[in-house]
Amino acid sequence: MPGGFLGDKAAEDLRQRVIEHNILVVSKYYSRISLARLAELLCLSVQETEKHLSDMVVLKSLVAKVDRPAGIVCFRAAKDSNEILNSWAINIEKLLDLVEKSCHQIHKETMVHKSPLKVQ
Repeated sequence: MPGGFLGDKAAEDLRQRVIEHNILVVSKYYSRISLARLAELLCLSVQETEKHLSDMVVLKSLVAKVDRPAGIVCFRAAKDSNEILNSWAINIEKLLDLVEKSCHQIHKETMVHKSPLKVQ
């Protein structure tokens, strides 16, 4: 026996950490990957891969979404709340600019059509 119960526990812990490390490495290089390809890269079954992946997401050591029907895993970096608010502010600013331009064009059209000088 390679060390009894303690050796088996240590070997299982090492295997778990290696799998987690490999998933983190894959998440750095891929934004989308099929679950089958991820399982192939990790040398695991699809079910084991999905289990390890979901455990890491639950523990918040990884941010990922799994589309089970399509078999696609999407990795994304966790966004800071300031980044989210800044992107919303930028989108609102663009929207207000578009509304202002539209109002200007509408006002311009109404002025042209109300003009007393009409060419016939």
